[in-house]
Amino acid sequence: MAEVKLRALVLREVDFGDWDRYLTVLAEDGRRVEILCKNARRGKKTNPAARQLCFSEFILTERGEKYALREADLVHSFFVLAEDIERYALACYLCELTSALSDPGLESPALCRLLLTALLALERKKRDPALVKAAFELRVMAESGYAPDLTSCGVCGEVIENPPVCFSVRAGTAADAKCAKRVGGYTQLVDSTLRAMLHVLTAEPNKVYAFALSGPAREQFCGMAEEYVKYHLGREFESLRFYRSLQMPMK
Repeated sequence: MAEVKLRALVLREVDFGDWDRYLTVLAEDGRRVEILCKNARRGKKTNPAARQLCFSEFILTERGEKYALREADLVHSFFVLAEDIERYALACYLCELTSALSDPGLESPALCRLLLTALLALERKKRDPALVKAAFELRVMAESGYAPDLTSCGVCGEVIENPPVCFSVRAGTAADAKCAKRVGGYTQLVDSTLRAMLHVLTAEPNKVYAFALSGPAREQFCGMAEEYVKYHLGREFESLRFYRSLQMPMK
């Protein structure tokens, strides 16, 4: 029985049996790891470092590529997000999306950095949550092999040198106005939307969320990012539905 040490963020927890719990964590190297916590719900056995939205140092025992928790020491918790139901729901969605894009056998350190930085932005309340969400969606898709191409026209292949620039969520490509009009399916981007997309796709992970948008550009950027995830992954997310339900006006 081998001992494994890793630092990871808890994405999800699921109770199992009478006393046990399974954790889905995202390791610093971007791998998704499943951990069995024996007797996690039995009295004094409860460990606050082994809960959802905790970034902790884990010591695990490994047997046949299965992991069981031995120890967990808290590095940082995002429990404060639970004080704001919308921010908490958004954090759960970001975790669910990351879990869907991560893989037990594939290292992608940028995933962990992007998610931790997004959660910190939500915790500190210095960034627009809607923009944090959209920026995370676009960049995490790019890091996972779904990067859109904004530099050349997806129709004629030429470099787009002059505005306006159009974009197709389905094709994942940009197009110049002439080609976009000819083939259809493209939406003209507001100039600041394009700048925001380019920033998000090229910035260092800790600077991805360092921008601001308002008005039509904000609405377009946020709408396109969410639609991009839904279309290219071909699925819905329960946590996103819940987050959206919190934003519906009271009747």
